[in-house]
Amino acid sequence: MQIVKQKKAKRVDASPTTSVEEYVMKENRISGATAIISGRYPEKGLATNTISTELVLVLSGNGVIGYRGKETQIEMGDCILLKPKEKYYWNGHLALFIVCTPTWRSKQHHVFA
Repeated sequence: MQIVKQKKAKRVDASPTTSVEEYVMKENRISGATAIISGRYPEKGLATNTISTELVLVLSGNGVIGYRGKETQIEMGDCILLKPKEKYYWNGHLALFIVCTPTWRSKQHHVFA
């Protein structure tokens, strides 16, 4: 078992609209993070994770996820599965919990303007 306390989480300001707390585990097959989004992320274009599958649970708020040229409304309790290389954006006021497998690394996250 491993427990990562919130005070040990790594805070990252991903953009002016998005802050993330990464919970780094010793296990390389899985990681977790919370994200607070107030507006659009990325601010322009689309984001993608080239390696990890991401399972996202909307903890609070509402907004949209944009992908494949369309927007889908999301709200508290919704769960989204993002496959590797799937391009997307978030827009709204959202608190998300994100599980990545394998472990998320910054070098695999890309934003296309």
